[in-house]
Amino acid sequence: MNINMSDLFKNSITSNNLQAGSLDNSSLTNGVSANAKDTAMSDGMKFLNSLMTGDTFTGFISQLKDNNALITMNNGMQISARLTDGSFINSGQNITFVVEGNSNNQIAIKPILANEQQSVLINRVLDASNLSATQENIDLVKELLNLGMPVDSETVSQLAKYAVQYPDADINTLANLYRLDIPVNDSNINEFKLYSQFNGKIEELMSELENSIINDYNSDNNSDILKTVISSLYDGINEDKSSLSAASDILSEEAADYLQNIINNTEGMENTDIRNMSVKELLEHITAKGKDEGNNSTISDAVNSKAFKELLHAAFNDTMKLTPKDIQSGESAVSSYYKRIRKNIANIEDSIKNSDSKAPDMQKSLSDIKSNIDFMNDLNKNMTYFQMPIKFSESEGNGELYVFTNKKNLANHSDNISAMLHLDMENLKSMDIYVNLSSGNNVSTNFVLESEELLDFVYQHIDKLNKRLEQLGYNTHFEMKVAEDQNERFDFVKDFIEAETKPATKGQYIFDVKA
Repeated sequence: MNINMSDLFKNSITSNNLQAGSLDNSSLTNGVSANAKDTAMSDGMKFLNSLMTGDTFTGFISQLKDNNALITMNNGMQISARLTDGSFINSGQNITFVVEGNSNNQIAIKPILANEQQSVLINRVLDASNLSATQENIDLVKELLNLGMPVDSETVSQLAKYAVQYPDADINTLANLYRLDIPVNDSNINEFKLYSQFNGKIEELMSELENSIINDYNSDNNSDILKTVISSLYDGINEDKSSLSAASDILSEEAADYLQNIINNTEGMENTDIRNMSVKELLEHITAKGKDEGNNSTISDAVNSKAFKELLHAAFNDTMKLTPKDIQSGESAVSSYYKRIRKNIANIEDSIKNSDSKAPDMQKSLSDIKSNIDFMNDLNKNMTYFQMPIKFSESEGNGELYVFTNKKNLANHSDNISAMLHLDMENLKSMDIYVNLSSGNNVSTNFVLESEELLDFVYQHIDKLNKRLEQLGYNTHFEMKVAEDQNERFDFVKDFIEAETKPATKGQYIFDVKA
């Protein structure tokens, strides 16, 4: 498209694609005042005159009649042009043009096809950021575009610095952390990777902490570590026995007899009956003697027994997991739970620092749990996500709630809220439950299960869930399927972290914790 700057609307100069020509502007700017039209056109001519070879600009094809087009820029400037080949251009399109030449008061511009636009934009962005067009930098800008992020020089330069600082990190990870305003550091890069692989479960970290307690005790043979842990775990827990697990419910008869014998043969604990003790009380009795008070050999035998490990696990269930009642109480109960866990971890860390024990395994486990919770907290600044390690009356499991509707929409009382509940249960194995809540009381639920056997089981019991939801005032619709392959399972990054950066390709649902 060649435009004569001194006679913008009358000169007819050909180009490969576009030609400025004599247009009937009244038909293209109907309803716009003459002054406003002249100003927009005049500004458009000044803008074109300022461009240099290689510059690009994007214009919206506001109106198209025959081969006459009115091109409007974002700031309102307008260019009127006649298309010599407008077969691939339609009204309503955004078209990017590149300046092929601008001299002697004449400018030549050429429309860039969609598949060429990204390359042109990337080159301009890198040039503005003073970055060379290496494959790494090109991929960086592509990732920003893919995520709908700004491609200004500040953003690009900062991501380029992170890429150099953390060469082993995936650029997608760095870009998403930056986009979500989560500090970019080794800890969060690792957490993002673990979460994306479904390996960031706090439940598994707690299990590792249980093992590290035993390992560090064996290294130091110091019961002070155990006393510190038990005291910190139960800090702030209701002392009412009814809220704590009974030792007799946890231990087999053989294990109970073994620990009773240990207690009977420990100085100062003779004739102590463990049958009416809670898990907390029994653990306190076993760990009551310090390292300088004798009985270390007996205590060591007890600590390394299967019975003690069962007690310790029960203590973690008492203090470090949620109950179904907690979950029914809503997000505030879950938030309080994590604050308590964070506090308990800090108490244990402080106690270790003030003791003679190094406890390296415990310190690593505690640090891992703390990093996990901190990452979850940072993630919740933008979206709603939390893990729910659950203790049932006779079993345990883990749940993860992903609310797809962002917090801004939730605050605006969105009529359509959606999320996914991922469960790992002892009998039902792994399942994804997608739920959509619309118009306040319409619930659509889709179960994605691992096998036909589990599908049949859920079908047999779905009426119970349906009845519960109807009692709460919901209209329900259920669907179920078996995941044919891994591609049908939930993807943490694509389906949650990046859900709002691209058009949705899968159904989105919400879980009502009250149900």
